[in-house]
Amino acid sequence: MPDKKRVVAVVVAGGMGQRMKSATPTQFLPLNGKPVVQWSLECFDKTPEITGLVLVLPEEWLEEGMNRLESFKPQKPFKVVAGGALRQDSVRAGVEAANADQGWVAVHDAARPGITPALVSNALNQAFTSGNAVCAMPSHDTLVRVIDGEIAGQINRNEVFRIQTPQIFKTAVLRQALENAAAKGLVGTDEAGLVRELGYRIYLAEGSEMSGKITTPEDLDMFEALL
Repeated sequence: MPDKKRVVAVVVAGGMGQRMKSATPTQFLPLNGKPVVQWSLECFDKTPEITGLVLVLPEEWLEEGMNRLESFKPQKPFKVVAGGALRQDSVRAGVEAANADQGWVAVHDAARPGITPALVSNALNQAFTSGNAVCAMPSHDTLVRVIDGEIAGQINRNEVFRIQTPQIFKTAVLRQALENAAAKGLVGTDEAGLVRELGYRIYLAEGSEMSGKITTPEDLDMFEALL
């Protein structure tokens, strides 16, 4: 039997959810009886391939965050660390806490509570085969370019995907990408973009409509009904 791979899930909850217009960060708003972030943590804790969990929180929310997660009783090793000013700073803090150059890391947005162990396992299998994997969904809507409120052209929707998380890489590769971004002053909206800067090809794994991101009160209401 092959050795079990070391795969740490880094759940990034370092933002303050300004678009939610709430004094409480989005990741700690209640969703069907537990904080939004707890849904993702429980999913990774139940995913067989995951061997450890790291939660990245805003520094000023470390203590309060743990208080709000008192009902979360993980079966796997669990660390909580402070994030940084940028998303990639928070990811870097989580990767450092993972403390494993030879393993894998699955980075996930805390505000995406609808993932399932089956989705994560499928993405991990894709990563183990291809070298990395990023969950994504194709666009089924008509897509257009708009200039000053006027349609300027149509975009081939077959070439457009909505990028989601988790995004899975070998830990050493993601660490190198984050260090490269810091050295060059690069700011990315996700990990895949930073890894591509190193010349790696990025491969897609199946996403889910349930893996949408909570950014507005309407999104929260929708997930209340779905989960």
